[in-house]
Amino acid sequence: DQWQGIEPEADPEHIKRAIALSEAFGAQHIKTRTFRRWDINARMIEEAHRHGMRATGHCSHLLPLVAAGMNAKEHIGLCESRGNAHVYDDLVQLFRAANIGVVPTIAYLDFAVRMNEKPTLPDEDTELAPFVPARDNFQWMIELSPDQRQDWAKEVENARETTAKLQRAGVNIGVGTDIWQIPTGPHMELEQLVVSGLTPLQAIHAGTGGSARILGAEKELGTIELGKWADLIILDAGPLKDIRNTRRIWQ
Repeated sequence: DQWQGIEPEADPEHIKRAIALSEAFGAQHIKTRTFRRWDINARMIEEAHRHGMRATGHCSHLLPLVAAGMNAKEHIGLCESRGNAHVYDDLVQLFRAANIGVVPTIAYLDFAVRMNEKPTLPDEDTELAPFVPARDNFQWMIELSPDQRQDWAKEVENARETTAKLQRAGVNIGVGTDIWQIPTGPHMELEQLVVSGLTPLQAIHAGTGGSARILGAEKELGTIELGKWADLIILDAGPLKDIRNTRRIWQ
C-alpha cells in the first residue's frame, strides 16, 4: 500500500515477501492501492498470480496493470483523473476486452451525500440502529462543505452512468460498498445498481454470480447448481418487483 511500506520498496525482494506473507495468513487475493508507481503495482499483480491469488485494486485501466492481468477494480472514480468523472467508451471496451470486473461501490458516494444532508439518517432505521458505530465514524461525511457535497453528488451521477455503460457492454459487475460502518450496505448497493439502470435480476446476479466470479470462486459459489456451496435467503416479498425487498428476509 502507498505510504505503508511498498512505496518505496525496501529492496528488490520486498514485493515477493509481502505477497508470501499475505498467502501465509490465508489470503486468496490481494487489493493493490497505489496511485503513482504502476510498475510496482504491476509486479504485485504478477507475483500474486504466481501464487494463484487474484488481484484487484482502486485502479485497473492503466496499461501496465492491464498487461499484468489485473482481475478486477473497486470503485468508479476514486482513482486517477483518466478513470474518474466520465468514463468513455474506450475504457469501457478495455475492461470488456481484458475481462476486468468492476465493483462500482456507488452506495459509498451516495451515503456520504445523504449523511451530510441528514446526519441522523442511520438512527431512523430501527433494524440498523443497534449496529451503528459512534457518530465520529461518519464525521468526514457530516463535515463536507456545500461545494464538496455538490461534487460528491455529481460523482454519484457519474458512477451510475458508468455502471450502466459497463453493464450494457457486458463487463462483469460485482457488489461491494466500501461502507464498513453500515452492515446493510450490500442492500444499499443493490438499490443503487437498479437506480443506475440494471434490472433487479441483473443487480441480484451482480451480488451473487458476478461477485463470485470476481473473487475467482465461481466454481464453488454464486449460483444455484449441483455441487456448489450455497447460503439461501428466503424473502417475504419478491425482489424482482422491488429490489428493496431484499431486506425483507424471512430466514
